[in-house]
Amino acid sequence: MNKKLLVLFITILIVSCNDNKTQKTPDSPNKTQSNERKDDTNTQANENIVSESNHSNVDFTEEVKNFITCKKAATERNECRNSITKIITKTYDLTEFNDPKLGYVVYDSIRPIVEKSRNWIQLGSINQETINQALDHTNRGGLSLIIDTANTYGHVVMITPGETKKSGSWAMKLPNVLSLTNYKPEKSFYNKSLSYAMQKSDDLKIFLRQ
Repeated sequence: MNKKLLVLFITILIVSCNDNKTQKTPDSPNKTQSNERKDDTNTQANENIVSESNHSNVDFTEEVKNFITCKKAATERNECRNSITKIITKTYDLTEFNDPKLGYVVYDSIRPIVEKSRNWIQLGSINQETINQALDHTNRGGLSLIIDTANTYGHVVMITPGETKKSGSWAMKLPNVLSLTNYKPEKSFYNKSLSYAMQKSDDLKIFLRQ
C-alpha cells in the first residue's frame, strides 16, 4: 500500500513539473518573434540608408585613379575633361551631360547647362544653411554640385553623402566631395572635405538636381 502511494506521489510530481514547463514554453516563441521583428526593422532601416546613399555601382576611388592616369597621358586639351560629367551621369543615371562626339560634355559645359535647365535649382552662395540644404538633398539620394563661377572654366565638385565636419579655414561645417582637378590632377580625390578642393568665396554656387 505504501509503495502504491509513493508511486502515485511521484507520478503527480512529474505531471506537475511538465505542466509548469508547458506553461512557460509559449513565451519563448513570442520573445523570438519580437527580437526577429526588431532585427528586421533595424535591417530595413539600414537598407534604406544604404539605398539613399549609394546611387550606383560606380567605384569613385578607381575613377579618381583613372582620371589622374588619363591626365598624365593626355596629349590634347579636351582629353579627360569630361571625366566628372561621366561620373555624374553614371552615378545618377542622367542624360543631360551626354555628348555625341565626346560621350560626355567637358566640365566647363556643366554650368551653362544647369543654369538653363528647369531640372536644377541654384541655392546661391555657400553658407551654413545652403550647405546643410545641399547635404540633406544628397543624403536623400539627390545630386548636389558646387561650381566656381568666377570664370568660364570654374572648378566643379560633387557633394558626397555623409555628415558635415568643422573646417577651421572656412569657419563652418563642410561636407565631403568628389573633386577632379584638371590643372593639378594629382590633387584629385573622393570623399574628402570641400576645403581641400576650393577656397572660400562668394563665387562658389550650389546647384541641386531636382
